[in-house]
Amino acid sequence: ALPISLASSRFAAVLHLAMEARSGRRRSTASMASVAGKEREKLVREADDSNIDAEQLRKVFSKIDLDKNETLDLNELEIAAKELGVKCSKNALKKVFKMLDIDGSGAIDFEEFSAFFAKVKDPEKIKELLSSSSAAFLDYRSRVANDPSFARNFPMPSTVRPVLRYDKHLNSNVEAVRWLPDGRLMTATGDGRLLLFDVAKGVDSPDVEQALGKSGVYGVDINPSVPGVLVGFGHKKDNLWLWDHHNNTLLRKYQGQGSAVYCCGLSRDAACSGNKDGDIVLNDLEREECVKSWRVHEGIVTSCSFSDDGRQILTSSRDGGVVVLDTSADLPAAKVCEIEDAAAGYAVCHALWCNNYDILSAGDDYCIKRWDIRMPTNPPLSSYMGHTSCVKTLALSPDRRFFLSGGEDSSMRVWGVDRDMLRSSSSCAGASKEDRMAELAAKRDEVLERVYSGEADPSELDAISQELERLECDGKAMEDADFDDGLTRASLALSGHAMAMCSLAWQDLDNGHARIASGAQDEAALIFDVDVQQLLASFAR
Repeated sequence: ALPISLASSRFAAVLHLAMEARSGRRRSTASMASVAGKEREKLVREADDSNIDAEQLRKVFSKIDLDKNETLDLNELEIAAKELGVKCSKNALKKVFKMLDIDGSGAIDFEEFSAFFAKVKDPEKIKELLSSSSAAFLDYRSRVANDPSFARNFPMPSTVRPVLRYDKHLNSNVEAVRWLPDGRLMTATGDGRLLLFDVAKGVDSPDVEQALGKSGVYGVDINPSVPGVLVGFGHKKDNLWLWDHHNNTLLRKYQGQGSAVYCCGLSRDAACSGNKDGDIVLNDLEREECVKSWRVHEGIVTSCSFSDDGRQILTSSRDGGVVVLDTSADLPAAKVCEIEDAAAGYAVCHALWCNNYDILSAGDDYCIKRWDIRMPTNPPLSSYMGHTSCVKTLALSPDRRFFLSGGEDSSMRVWGVDRDMLRSSSSCAGASKEDRMAELAAKRDEVLERVYSGEADPSELDAISQELERLECDGKAMEDADFDDGLTRASLALSGHAMAMCSLAWQDLDNGHARIASGAQDEAALIFDVDVQQLLASFAR
């Protein structure tokens, strides 16, 4: 990776002055005007000294200056970046825009425009405008496409195939999968249907199918204490319902959302939802009316969920930010935590609670991160890498030791939340990969004798041999890879979908296994069986 440093001392001075001015340390308007004038002269010299074609820049500037006022706003600057081939996310571009807008006018003139493209024509320069931690994640995203050693450093973990496949969703995305308290699986389709499956039956048809009578389902949540499912719709009105899936009836219609609902969350006595415009709305479950509303994001809210005690709401957005809200307060005091750049300048697609203070976030920088909300400006506690596309969805195991992730390229992974803790617990329990392999080798010899005597099925021997081979391959991959980098890699891969992931859910079973449900844009829901003890053993040193 290239070192993260500013391209030039002049450009560094411009950024420093811009940030200093916004921080309030420059109180004099006259002084500000003087500084802005001097810096504009430097910007002109910067542009003149660069190799960029000034005539081309002037043509592009005129082309995208739609109102012909000789300045550009953020939307116009985004168009300019595309015209000139600068690959930069909109969120990163917002940062650059604010830094270059020295006088805080909210617009960039031609001199500032020229200097910007003189310095950031190379996408590497975009990284220099981000924090060092964000730049590292942006660098990872670049490595996925350009680094031939990527596969060696991030080898594919062992893969689990589905044991059941549900294809009865009739030309509609499976927007959500949820395990119900009675053990059944609920799937929600984009065209407004809820399907309930008794997975134990092992058949691919639903026991119950309910039509909500309204299409555009984007958000679904359940809570064991609430007799129904919360459903958010992509409509301007009548867009948040509490639906009784036991009796196939509407219980409540909640008020307060003025645009399409993209996500929702349910506690024992309240509902929260996030919309297209960046608003979070809080509703009382019984009274239906809006209790509070906060505009905390500049783009679509991609996820929202309550803390265990229901006093805080965790939100994420395509604007690249993650926010934690105090449900009892109004803005600005309501913001308990704000991570402005949670995905290295790209969209955050999902965030969820690990415990009272730790959260996970995932997005279009292809990475997953664990944060301590008490220290939002600190680097992540853990970084989980291995996906090669936007990470669209996350789900936590009930015991909070593991989590699931799903990508835009249909990939799914199983991770340990705290790698060191899991290694310690697996070592204390006496579990190790070597112990497991020795146990399987002994069992293989026993089954082999029984096969020769006609007392065992050869398929049983094949299954044991395949498991041994998988463990050996995992060990070889770990030895070959250079893992002394503080990053967390996936323990398992799940495969079976053909399009982007929408939702994941984890269910613990009594036999030490877990059922994992997944839903995707390929109109299918899949069920996987995972041996949790074997998964835990994979963390042993």
